[in-house]
Amino acid sequence: MNLQENREGIPSLHHENTGAPPKTIICDDFEAMSQRCADFLCEAVKTKPDLLLCLAAGNTAIRTYQILKERADSGEADFSKAEFVELDEWLDLEDESENCTSFMFRNFYGPLHIEKSKIRLFDIHAKDMEEECKKIDRFIFERSGIDFMLLGLGMNGHLALNEPGSSFESYAKVVTLDPVTQKVGQKYFSKPVPLSRGVTLGIRHILDAKQVVLQAGGKAKAEIVKKVCLTKPTPMLPGTVLQLTKNGVVVLDRDAASEIL
Repeated sequence: MNLQENREGIPSLHHENTGAPPKTIICDDFEAMSQRCADFLCEAVKTKPDLLLCLAAGNTAIRTYQILKERADSGEADFSKAEFVELDEWLDLEDESENCTSFMFRNFYGPLHIEKSKIRLFDIHAKDMEEECKKIDRFIFERSGIDFMLLGLGMNGHLALNEPGSSFESYAKVVTLDPVTQKVGQKYFSKPVPLSRGVTLGIRHILDAKQVVLQAGGKAKAEIVKKVCLTKPTPMLPGTVLQLTKNGVVVLDRDAASEIL
């Protein structure tokens, strides 16, 4: 990889369409995978207590967040000085009680008693969402980037809501959801909801982050894990960008890793 300045003074990423399989850790089971991801987070916050964290809302992360709660309660981890920036959010929902923000307050921010002043969310009701995305970008740039990102992997290979075809150069943006995401996303809601748009940090935020952990567990993820690990980096499979990160690691349980063992 090499960097060149773009018109706004932000380095532009240029890469050849080559990559190497990302650093991968294969754990015996889902619990061990969750513990390992929690280890990474605890070490990061120990090294830099006031770090900027970006955490994924998703079922794969729930056990990791429960472990972090246990460690915070025991004094092993302290997130009180950390700041948080939202990874992604659904748009245009009539009922927002089950959106990503609610998920994170239910499973992480609430249980760990994170102060709301420490959390930068997308204003999903902003009149100008493009400007709101720029504000999120500025929030991150002013803190010299994201220190640690915990990501999940979509069934179509997306990272956050960066759908197939997303530019590796992109920062925060509004997106049209892929049909796979529209279908799979229903699992987060108690009744069917129309999903059409979302807002997300871009892939370039992932490349710029100082540390990235992608976790995936279960047999259902085995095929997409294989594609992400073995396909050359391509915007059509956003997860392949992990091959281009200097400080990225993929943490899997044995089921998710079954196609690459």
